Amino acid sequence: MGWTAAPVARRDMKARSRIETLQRLASHTEAEHARRLAERLRALDTEERRLQQIRGYLAEYAKGTGQAPSMTIGSLKSGRGFLERLRGAVDEQRGTVETQRQQVEQQTLQWRSARARTRSLEKLGERQAEAERERLDRREQARLDEVTHSRSDSGRKV
Repeated sequence: MGWTAAPVARRDMKARSRIETLQRLASHTEAEHARRLAERLRALDTEERRLQQIRGYLAEYAKGTGQAPSMTIGSLKSGRGFLERLRGAVDEQRGTVETQRQQVEQQTLQWRSARARTRSLEKLGERQAEAERERLDRREQARLDEVTHSRSDSGRKV
């Protein structure tokens, strides 16, 4: 019995060690994706605030240009040009925000994928540990059965 148990135990330890290594790597990868996702979310928040700020400037300036009592044609043209540039800035910033949202979505998918891999490896490790415990329990039960059987055989011989 000792001859077969040692190679099995070594093989189980190697498999457990490989799974633990894979778990550590997957966990590290997951943490890296989570960090990148947090960065993307911060960038999105910054760009959304910038968009709100530009929209605020636009609303404020548009409201102020209608209240000026004596405007020259030159100042009206200049004001319209400035409004158009502000509108263009709003459109451009809206595009930047949309790009950031897409990057957040992509990074979220990558993080979820990494998280799923980590969980799968954790469950595999748990199943292997449970199988190892069951194998050891069966081995111990077989040893106890053998001891009990040998005692009962020696009791009959006397």
